[in-house]
Amino acid sequence: MSLFGDPPGDDVVGQRAEADRERIARGGIPLGAEQRLKRVAAGGSSVFSSDLSAKEYALAHAAGLTPVAQIMGSSVVQNGWQDYLWSRQGSAIAPVPSFAERWNLSRQRGFARLRQEAEFAGADAVIGIEMTARTLPGDRGDVEFVVFGTAVRENPPRARDASSPRMCALSGQDFVTLRHIGAEPVGVIGHIAVVGAAVSGWSNQRMGSWWGNQEIPMLSEAVYAARRLAMDEVRRQAIAAGATEMVMSDVSHRVQRAGEQGAADRQVFLVSMSVLGTAIVRGAHDPRPAPLGPPMMAINIGA
Repeated sequence: MSLFGDPPGDDVVGQRAEADRERIARGGIPLGAEQRLKRVAAGGSSVFSSDLSAKEYALAHAAGLTPVAQIMGSSVVQNGWQDYLWSRQGSAIAPVPSFAERWNLSRQRGFARLRQEAEFAGADAVIGIEMTARTLPGDRGDVEFVVFGTAVRENPPRARDASSPRMCALSGQDFVTLRHIGAEPVGVIGHIAVVGAAVSGWSNQRMGSWWGNQEIPMLSEAVYAARRLAMDEVRRQAIAAGATEMVMSDVSHRVQRAGEQGAADRQVFLVSMSVLGTAIVRGAHDPRPAPLGPPMMAINIGA
């Protein structure tokens, strides 16, 4: 007889895998991960792991936070049907939600699973966030989003409320710095906006000319439009979370040529604007450490 008992048969393994796929399809996490984190919450696990650096680990303890477990959230989204603005005639600038949806869905599902793991671990907050967002190899355009973080608890313990655990897109140092000024994170905010720019006629001819350096006004306008859409959405998310301010972790954009139509008489470009940040409440508690008192005079008269 095996020291650890007989391994489960293929039928049992298959049933577990099928059950995990169903849980993930509903937005959940695998059963094994849930059980492991519940043991952490109950104090049944003595092994601790995290993605914190030594400095982040020390700062967390100094700020009254006890790391309890490394947690993660992941989502892979298939690239579906896309609208390249071919149905529009002439020049046009318009949002292309179908391109943005895959990125936004993968990010939302990834952070939702990160939050679930934090809740199962009995955490008060998540710090030390590290994220990866990329397209998978090949021409399909499927995307993957993975986020890692460290679940922490308050020391001394505090009463948990509906907002727990507090989610953020901050490093451990940034999280502690915000607490020092009396601010607290209330949620992750993020959005990717994609705007299509169909360039035709005289503007398209200028792009194919050798007349020297010149601005492409339609593409510049599309960048502004994408930024406006992305910022409007994260502002809406911050207001819904009850935040007073937003702290941005990433603002980036990309311009790519999507294709041409009618023997290059009309070109389509895609402009994507990605914004990720943390909604915070300023003045959530007294600054830590406390503000300096009135000036005092110190004299060292020496020996």
